[in-house]
Amino acid sequence: MEIVDPHLHLWQLSAGQYQWLTSEKPRHWPDKALLQQDYSAEKLELMPPFRLAGLVHIEAGFDNRAPERELAWLAKQHLTLPHKAVAFLDCSLALPQVLANLQSLLPYQPAGVRHIFEGDDERWLHAPQLEQIAGALAEYKMVLEVQCSLAKAKNVVRIQQLAQQFPELKLVLNHAGLVKPDNFSQWQTGMRQLVPLPNVAMKLSGWELLNAGRYSQADPAWQQQVLAAVLSEWPAERLMLASNFPLCLWQGSYQQLWQRYYQLLTNMGLSRTGWQQLSAGAARAWYGLNDNSVF
Repeated sequence: MEIVDPHLHLWQLSAGQYQWLTSEKPRHWPDKALLQQDYSAEKLELMPPFRLAGLVHIEAGFDNRAPERELAWLAKQHLTLPHKAVAFLDCSLALPQVLANLQSLLPYQPAGVRHIFEGDDERWLHAPQLEQIAGALAEYKMVLEVQCSLAKAKNVVRIQQLAQQFPELKLVLNHAGLVKPDNFSQWQTGMRQLVPLPNVAMKLSGWELLNAGRYSQADPAWQQQVLAAVLSEWPAERLMLASNFPLCLWQGSYQQLWQRYYQLLTNMGLSRTGWQQLSAGAARAWYGLNDNSVF
């Protein structure tokens, strides 16, 4: 059973800055030390019946002032698997600088860009210049990763606006729209409002962020509640299972994560074809992955 993981992070501490990984910088997760080591593709260990058939590296703060450096580093890793990259793009800078930074990324052919709007969504997700940035991304047929809470109605309206204004732009929601047990109802309302938009997809991941730390326990009942809510509303071709590796290791091995996904979804009655759509098919389509998509 093929896995194309559309949300994972690789890093080499001696090569980049990775300021967010230092102990003194937020977030102050319990057992942040687990992340303070190198993570290469070789650590993505899967055993039968699973086979890793592709991946999407999501920016990990290598050098936020010169985001093209992370793409150059990734190219030197000589990954043998089909892969794509999502680069960092600081949408809070003055628009000319944002567009200049975008130009510096283009030689590396990233699949898309990410600015973590979460926490600063009132300023940057809703900033007028984001429309011009979105227009440029649409022109280059790049993905805009959207990491913000769908429990906030204002955020949902903004995503709707961007999706409708730029139908060529692919918007991919990170970590299931940051759903939490205490905002599930509001999140469900927002999630449903995005169903009619064919250029909006969602990655189902980030479960470990609720209780970050090595000794936190996976909550299959909670994951099943979220998966069931999304699958009852969204078409499978716009949904992707993802890992958020290596942060997912707080709740067990990489193998255990995918085994949990498979067990939950088959218990919910998902067919083998449906499973492969969620575990590989949608990721391939949304990120332009194929057997030749290596740097």
